[in-house]
Amino acid sequence: TRFRSGKFLPWLRVSTFLIPAATILLFAMPTGASLQVKTIWAAVAYMLWDTSYTVCDVPIFALATSMTDNQKERDWLYLLNRLFMFVGGILVAAVVPLAYPAIGWTATAVIVSLTAIVTMAPVGFRAKERFFARGEQSPKVAELVRYLFKNRPLLVFNAAIIIASLTNTSAAVVNYVAIYCLGGTQWISVLALVMTAPMLVSIILAKQLIKRFDKMAVCLACMGVNLFLGVAMFFAGYHNTALFLSIIAARALLASTSGVLVAMFTADCVEYGHFTSGERSQGVAFSIQTFTAKLAGALSSAIAMFALGAAGFVSGEGAPQTADTIAWIWRLYTVIPVIAGVAAFVVLAWGYKLRDRDVVLMMRANAGEITRAEAEAGLSAKSA
Repeated sequence: TRFRSGKFLPWLRVSTFLIPAATILLFAMPTGASLQVKTIWAAVAYMLWDTSYTVCDVPIFALATSMTDNQKERDWLYLLNRLFMFVGGILVAAVVPLAYPAIGWTATAVIVSLTAIVTMAPVGFRAKERFFARGEQSPKVAELVRYLFKNRPLLVFNAAIIIASLTNTSAAVVNYVAIYCLGGTQWISVLALVMTAPMLVSIILAKQLIKRFDKMAVCLACMGVNLFLGVAMFFAGYHNTALFLSIIAARALLASTSGVLVAMFTADCVEYGHFTSGERSQGVAFSIQTFTAKLAGALSSAIAMFALGAAGFVSGEGAPQTADTIAWIWRLYTVIPVIAGVAAFVVLAWGYKLRDRDVVLMMRANAGEITRAEAEAGLSAKSA
């Protein structure tokens, strides 16, 4: 949809207020309500929140492709995006566990939401859309599906994310590791900080690495080492706390470094789609990115919970777990995610052929700086 004020910015302006409002609603559940009412409230409030988030998530990533047609500037915008996202994550991990016991969840949600309005407003009301395809029409659903299957790099990249989610159970069980492996809820905040602090370093690391190496080479290297560390952590165990936390920090650094590249790959796929088909469908590509992220999160969480149930996990605060169940919690956190992670690594290494230097040529051709023939003559054999 193209409004008079832009294609992406109007959605960002609306989401500046929708997300905070939905967040407050999510945490303002009446404490005296019945279990049935609480269940309905939680389901409806979460769906409203997730919808509001999607209203922001798709255009905020697509916006960079219309702010500039320079790949380095665009990649820098995505790095800045991740930098401030990580800063927000660290603040939440540090402040919220201290705030809600003192003032309650609703008051905490109000403070966080008001802060969100202040920090979200500048991009919606100050950013400018400068570069987009003229005369782009809103595609039909069938056209979106065709676009995905015509854009091989986009298809391969998102398929790898979904494949990895099939055993990516670490995030879903990390709190159980804190409670049952390390010994108490006080470890939840410790693990959260250990996992989020390296994210800031990953911005600098990613920036320096993509100056020297192809993005996909960097991504695969981070994935490979991270998979190795997952196996190493499984065998090292959690009784040596210093070693355990060091491995977690290293894995968080690697995962964050590859994570900051995700939106860059989608933007590259937009250029590929424009070059090969003439369709510059930023909204479609980033909608697929958001859908894939949600699907991957849903699959990994659901599979983790089913696995915990099969391992004999007993729900309820303070419920005792058997030694075998705790052993399975540890496996789900460390070595189980490696299984599908290896498959995703192979899919990317074998199937994703788009390279940075080819994207630069495609962008120049898409912008009219060189002819299509000139661009094709310079493409590598893999991307041609």
